[in-house]
Amino acid sequence: MTNLLAAAADDRKALAEALHKVSLTDTPRGPVKFDQYGNVIGEVFIRRCERKGGQLVNTVIKKYPNVSQFWTYEEKAFLANPVYARDYPPAKNLEQ
Repeated sequence: MTNLLAAAADDRKALAEALHKVSLTDTPRGPVKFDQYGNVIGEVFIRRCERKGGQLVNTVIKKYPNVSQFWTYEEKAFLANPVYARDYPPAKNLEQ
C-alpha cells in the first residue's frame, strides 16, 4: 500500500482513490476505513467513568462497529435533507 500511495502522491485523483482503499485494522479506536466521501467508518464506544483502584477510568459499556457519518440513517434520505443549521432541524419545543 505504501508504494501505491507514494506513486499516487503526484496525481491528486490517484492519491484520493488510493486513500479510499485504505483499511487499518490495528488502531487505538479499532479498525477504520474510508467511505466514498472520504469520511471515516469505524467503531464508536460508549463509556462510563468509574473509580477503580482509587483512580477514575473509562470503562467501555457498549461498542458499535462500522459506524459511518450516516449512523443508522439511509444515505440517500440523509443527504436529501438540508445542511444542519440554526433553523434545521426545526426546534419544535422551543418557545417563540
